[in-house]
Amino acid sequence: MKLLYLMNYWPYLFIADLAREIQWLRQQGHSVGIVSLGIRGPHSFASETRDQVELARFGLDDLPVLQLDARNTTHGEVVREAAAFARGLETELAVATEARVPGEVACDLYLDSGIPFVLRMRGGDVHSNTSSRLAEMLHHASAVSPMSQFLADILTGRRTVKKMPAGIPAEVSLAKLHLMTGSLASSFLAGRAIAQSDDVQVIGAIGRAVPAKRFADIIHAVAGLVAEFPGLRLKIVGGGELFQELQELAAQAGIGDRFEITGFHKWTEVIPLAREFHIYVQASELEGFPLSLLGAGFQGLPLVLCKVGSYEEMVKPGVNGYWFDPGDVSALREHLRALLLAGAARREQMGKETLKIMEQFTEENVLPQIQAIL
Repeated sequence: MKLLYLMNYWPYLFIADLAREIQWLRQQGHSVGIVSLGIRGPHSFASETRDQVELARFGLDDLPVLQLDARNTTHGEVVREAAAFARGLETELAVATEARVPGEVACDLYLDSGIPFVLRMRGGDVHSNTSSRLAEMLHHASAVSPMSQFLADILTGRRTVKKMPAGIPAEVSLAKLHLMTGSLASSFLAGRAIAQSDDVQVIGAIGRAVPAKRFADIIHAVAGLVAEFPGLRLKIVGGGELFQELQELAAQAGIGDRFEITGFHKWTEVIPLAREFHIYVQASELEGFPLSLLGAGFQGLPLVLCKVGSYEEMVKPGVNGYWFDPGDVSALREHLRALLLAGAARREQMGKETLKIMEQFTEENVLPQIQAIL
């Protein structure tokens, strides 16, 4: 199949999931072209990491790429240039990597040239920052592919969030809905669960230090446990606008000497840091499918996760961790207490169960599913 990927920018910064996907599809005999729209807005993370995909590493340095500047070019001109590029590549299917500008361009390519398209939905384009053309894109797309069941349920109205964006819930044929989850190579999947300790317990989290991640909730939960567990520590791998504020909050909560926030790290450095954790927590208000959770889960940790994004697909309560509602600090604290009281042997067994669950999110399992949808 001759595929055309439309994305905000290329090479893709921060996490190389799309690069690995495209590499794999080419290995299966498909041809791939790229339309880069040149959009490096607040979602690009360009200011937060030095990571840059090395195209030669994935064998992608010979890809045909059309570099556009959608911010300083009319939408009509962007579509015309993309259409000419697509015709030159004899494109059979366009893949919009999110339901904002890439999806809008893919939709207009369909209306202009009849090229069918798949609409990927990654998070904010569903639950908080939807396109004014969402209904039109959903109507014309051949397939609609949220990254998690959570996003699919919000899109169709089976679940709600506090501030439902305009156009959500939306009308979409259930026959079109096909999940395209995130994945990591099986080489990242640890051979054994993290070794646990009854003397030292590091509660860890990964992500940008922004309000939506609700790291303050984790600090408050841990602060209520340190008197019972003298070996307890909290470590956040990430950085961002709340970096200093979180340090100050930890000091005010009485755990300044037990708290560390690392600042930004390259993705290749994050997984070794996750192996220093004993329990992994994410307290986010909203998510789509955070690859930070895959990075931690692939190490074999008990998980305490809020019920958003892909989290419900990764925890079997009481088997490998627990769920809680975003903002429920008391529930978070009690789940952490239960894991700490369970002891090292039990936590290690729960980590083994996490590894079993994570096998379904290896590239070797996910990429054939994506190919089948395409």
